[in-house]
Parts: sequence; C-alpha cells; structure tokens
Amino acid sequence: MKFTYSSGQRPLDGYTIKRGVGRGGFGEVYYGLSDGGKEVALKLVRSNLDIELRGISQCLNFKHLNLVNLYDLRTDRQGDYWVVMEYVAGDTLNTILNRHPQGLAPELARQWFAGLAAAVGYLHDHGIVHRDLKPANIFIENGVVKVGDYGLAKFMSDSQRTAQTQSVGTVHYMAPEISTGNYNKQIDIYAAGILLYEMLTGRVPFEGESVGEILMKHLTAPPDLSKLPFEFVPIVSKALSKNPAHRYRTMAEMARDVAALNGQEAPRAAPARPAAPAPAVPTAEPIPTVLAVVIPVRKRVSELCGAMALSALLAALLCILWAAVALRPTNDLREIGRYFLLTVTACWAVLVPAKLWTVRMEDSWRRRLVMMCLGVTIGLEALWLEGHQLSSLFGAEASAAEAAGVGEAAVEGAPQVLRPRWSIAGLFRDGPDLPVAACYLSYFGLAFFALRWWKMADRRRPQRFSLYSVLAAGVCGYVLVLLHLLPRASAPSGVGALVMAAAIVQLVSPWEEPPPPRSRRLRLRYA
Repeated sequence: MKFTYSSGQRPLDGYTIKRGVGRGGFGEVYYGLSDGGKEVALKLVRSNLDIELRGISQCLNFKHLNLVNLYDLRTDRQGDYWVVMEYVAGDTLNTILNRHPQGLAPELARQWFAGLAAAVGYLHDHGIVHRDLKPANIFIENGVVKVGDYGLAKFMSDSQRTAQTQSVGTVHYMAPEISTGNYNKQIDIYAAGILLYEMLTGRVPFEGESVGEILMKHLTAPPDLSKLPFEFVPIVSKALSKNPAHRYRTMAEMARDVAALNGQEAPRAAPARPAAPAPAVPTAEPIPTVLAVVIPVRKRVSELCGAMALSALLAALLCILWAAVALRPTNDLREIGRYFLLTVTACWAVLVPAKLWTVRMEDSWRRRLVMMCLGVTIGLEALWLEGHQLSSLFGAEASAAEAAGVGEAAVEGAPQVLRPRWSIAGLFRDGPDLPVAACYLSYFGLAFFALRWWKMADRRRPQRFSLYSVLAAGVCGYVLVLLHLLPRASAPSGVGALVMAAAIVQLVSPWEEPPPPRSRRLRLRYA
C-alpha cells in the first residue's frame, strides 16, 4: 500500500509522520507524533470536503470514553485538510471477528455492544447520526470499546467489513429507509442490530453477489434468526424491523434489553448539551464500558514462558535472602534447595491455569477444586523433598516369582523384590509415613483451595501488587499450621512458600490499569 507521505515527513506543522495506517475513499490515515511527543492519528481528507468538514466541525468538542477523540482540523501549505485525532493502538472488531469466524461468546458480545451503545447514544443525544457503523469502525484498547469515523462522509461498496460507502453507510449494515433519504437515528439502531447479529454468529444476516441484491434483501427479506442464541432473538428481531417505527426508540433502550440478559445495568450516555453557540456546560463523565481483554494464544504462551522463567529467578533470590536471615550457619544448602523447588512449583501451579482461564469470574468452585488438586500435588512434592518414600504411602507387594520371571508361588529362600503398587487404597493403610502424608496433603490442598490464587495473576486486577494478598497467604498458612496440618519443623518453609508464591505471582504477571471508577456528576457555577 503506497502512501503520499513517508516516515519522517512533516506536511503539517507541529507533527511528524511515522507510518501510514490505512487508505480509503476519504483519503489516508497516518500514525504520527506531535513535537511534544503525543501520539496522534492524522487523517488527510481528499474527497467530499464540504460534507466531511461540516461533520467534523460538529464533533470536535465531543468527549466520551467510548468515542475516538477528535483534536483539531488543520490545513497544510498545499491547502489540504487534516483531521488530528486520537490514535487507537488496539484491534478493531473486524480483526476480532476474523479470529472468531463462528462468532463471539454471548458474554463478550454483550460487553462489546455495551460500549457501542454508550458511544452511539451519546452521538444521538447531541443530534449526530453515525451513519456508518461497522466492525472496521469499532476499536478496543486496554479493554475499552471506542467508536470512530463519526461525522465523516462515507462511500458505498459491496465489501462486507472494511469497505467505505458512496453515500451513507456500508451496504451490509444499511437500513431499508436510507433509499428514501431518511437519515435519522433509527438507521444506527438498525446497523447496531446487524452488528449484534454478526458478533453472535460471525456473519451478517443479508449477503449477496451484488450491492443491488443485498439492498433488495434489506428491503424485503426477513433475517434468519435461527442461528442466534434464543435469548437474543427478540432483541435482534425488533432492531431489524423493516419499519423504523417498530424498532427501538433509542440505543439506551436496546442496550438495557441486551444487558438485562446478563443481569447488568446498561450504561447511560451523558445528557445532551444545549445547542447554543456559547460553550456548553460540562456534564457528567460517561460510565466506562470495559471488557475482558482478548489475548491471542501465541501471546499468552509467550507471557506464560516469560513469567515462569522470571518466577524461578525471583524465587532463587528470595530463597537466598531467606537463608541469609533465617538459617543457622551450620545448615547446608539442601534446605535452601528444597525451599526453592517448593516455591517455584507453587508459582507455576498458579501461573499455568491462570493463562487457561480467559473468562473472568468473581468466584468458581470448579477453579477452587482445580487449585486444591494442584495443592495436593505440591504436598506430595514437599513429602518427597523431605525424604519420605512416596511408594510406602501407596503400599507395596513382594514377589520372588515375578523377579524370577515365573508365574508360580515364591520359592522358599528366594530374595524378594518390592514393587510399588500405585493404588488410592494404599493411602488408607497403616504406615509410619501416613500421618505425615495426611498433614502435607491437607495443608497445601486447603491452602490452595481457600484463596483465589487466579486473581493474583489476573491482568485486570485492581492493583499491580497487593500486599493484602501476600498477607492473606501468610495468615492462611499460619492458621493451618495452628490446626496441626503441618509438622512444626516444616512450618517455616510451608508458610514461607505460600507467602513468596503470592508475591512472585503478582510481580511476574502482566497488569493493565483498570478504567477509572464512575465519576460523580459535577455542576460548575459561573460567576
């Protein structure tokens, strides 16, 4: 793709172009830096200047968390017009749908739609109709949905997701009444219904070989709603009504029905400012609409490998520090090695499943049971590190005949060979190591069951590092020691492994700052 300007050029005073981002019928978009170092997107407007510039000027002062901000409208030395806007580094909904050709999970689709509805509702409240809602104009950055390309002229094409439009809207998302010149907010509600359908199924409801065929289906053909989850059928059916009067009256009304499917409260757009030439009175900040960050599998594996390696390094450093402070000079390095292996295993037991659990949950008994099983495994490792024979816990049988390779009874005087028989029933046999084994398995199993360890590795956790989580791990371990679930001699290493694992997991896990909390409504008084 060839662009008019290359990296390093300064066609617009105060900004340096770094690279081209995209091209279309409207012109070209570049990623650039201001002289002060601010990242921006620079859109060079080439066509339909009167319509585009009028739309841009109407939207320059809009401020909403779910809208791509427009900063300024400038002209260069050649008289070309440039729109300076917010640079969004995240993926588009188009990219996300390409990764999920069968559609998104209903929970994720609801979250995407909440951000879309908040942004479009804000535009409607300010008298603006987007007119070109499509996946290529909807972005996600740090979990926040952003809608762009509002207030600009569009160009028609029969390309489904990335094309521009010749008049108003992209043909796959075009409401039937557009043919009559009716461009009110109902066309955005119709397009939002198409987008919700596409997010849930991976395809648009009306397809064809030509623009005319697709437009005719919009006018006459009912959508096939059998592919939708049943709870979404009434909502999409109402949004895609051929008669605009039968659709939702507002985006907020549609958003409430979508959010009600999950028992959520729909976000509300900020109230409209009064239409006056004087500066409008600032209104309340919009409610942030945030979704779980979609991370590709390759990136998750890369993050996991890096976190596991870094956790081993931090465990080694902390164990050396612990040994210097707590161990007596007469102790050898074997105790440090046991402490190190136990800590690393505990860290990995948290990090590995945390990368597999991509769906956010407040709490889950299944996750707790999985963590308990991992804790029992760590208890077996602790037994082995303390020098206990694991085979004695499961029972053993001796057979001279098996050693000699015959199937008859043992020969008198023949040496017997012990073969461990791995059976759960062996755990209930009497033996000198059984009480110790029960203590270790119970201690680590309950410690990993009681705490929500996966929260410590969640990239959307409230804080980068929480001392409360470390203290909770220490208190939990100490309480279990008081219940005599761990031998007194092993208590420091057992409690210490939990505390260090809680600290290390937070330090090595990626973290993204959550959006700001809901702002209070403020009223400014003028003198």
